[in-house]
Amino acid sequence: MTWEEHILGEERSIDLAVDSAIYDFLAKRKKVYAEIQVTDLCYCVRRAYYEKTLGRQSNNSNWSLYVGILVHDTLLQHLADMLGAEAEVLTVEVFNIDGELVKVYSMCDILHENYIIELKTTKYIPQEPKYSHLMQLEAYLRFFKRDYGYLLYIERDGGRRRIFKHHRDDSLYEDFKHRLKELYTSLKYNKPPKIVDKSYCSFCEYRDICNP
Repeated sequence: MTWEEHILGEERSIDLAVDSAIYDFLAKRKKVYAEIQVTDLCYCVRRAYYEKTLGRQSNNSNWSLYVGILVHDTLLQHLADMLGAEAEVLTVEVFNIDGELVKVYSMCDILHENYIIELKTTKYIPQEPKYSHLMQLEAYLRFFKRDYGYLLYIERDGGRRRIFKHHRDDSLYEDFKHRLKELYTSLKYNKPPKIVDKSYCSFCEYRDICNP
C-alpha cells in the first residue's frame, strides 16, 4: 500500500491518479497559443484570436475529447508503421504579410513519401469531408510539398471508416492565406477578426464575450 492509499484510501487515490494522468496527458499536448498554427486558421478565426489574447478558457473536462485523442494517437503510430511513413511531423512555413514575415506552424498526422493522411476520429462519419478538414489538409500539402492526400475518418464507437482523396486546390489555399492575414492583422491591432464560424458557437468557451 502506497502512502497515498494509506492516508486517503484506495478510491480517493485512484481518483487522484486519474486526475494526474489527464493533467500529464494534456501537458504533453499543450498548444502554443502565442504562435499561429494551421488549425487556428481552419476553424473559427475569431476563436483563435481569443485563445491567443485571453488564453485557454475551458476547464478541459470533455472526457470524450480525451478518449478521441487517445484513440487518434494510438491509431496514428500503427498506421504510420504499416505504411512506412512518419507520424506527427512538424514544420513551419513563412509568409510575407504586408512586408512582415509571419511564421505558421503545423504538424501533419502521417507523412508518406507520396501523400499525406489527416486522421479524424469522430462520433459520426460525414457523407462529405468537412471544409475545415479539407483546408487543414490543403495547408499540409503545401507546407510538405505533396500533390495529394487523404482525409481518413474513423468512428470512435463502431470503427466504421471513410476515406476521401484530396488534390491541391488553389481556391482553398487562397482562403487559408486570407484567414492568416485576417488573424495576423487582428492580433497586431488587438481587434477581433470579422471571420466567424457560428457552427462552433454553442460549445465555444468565448461565446459570452464574442457575441458575433
